[in-house]
Amino acid sequence: MTTLNQKPSVLVVDDEKVVRDIIYRYLTKKNYDVLTTRNGREALLLGSQGVFDVVVLDINMPGMNGLEVLHQLKVKYPNAVVIMLTGVADPESVIESTAIGMGAAAFLKKPCELAELQIAIDEAYHKHRTMLVSAASR
Repeated sequence: MTTLNQKPSVLVVDDEKVVRDIIYRYLTKKNYDVLTTRNGREALLLGSQGVFDVVVLDINMPGMNGLEVLHQLKVKYPNAVVIMLTGVADPESVIESTAIGMGAAAFLKKPCELAELQIAIDEAYHKHRTMLVSAASR
């Protein structure tokens, strides 16, 4: 976990190695602490170690899909900050509204601009931290 002045630590979960690698390279160049994994099962295992501030989670993965992983993360770790990614065209935004309703902090469509992902990570993380600090001071 980070302090308020540091960049958040990020877990990137995507079955596509090229996507993981691109996000990893971009965020590490921006001084984020980043780890990647290829599936939901590994993400839940890593999540149990409690070392990530933000999880960037693909929706369409073999085995356990991103919505299932989001649900399990939120049950086990209700304060988890999760940003969903999808390459699936969904003109009705059903997937997006479902993910947000399940507790995702943000929802981005792939391919997204890496700067847009960085902004989503920072905004979700800082909003979450502010909420936790506010709740602790009551």
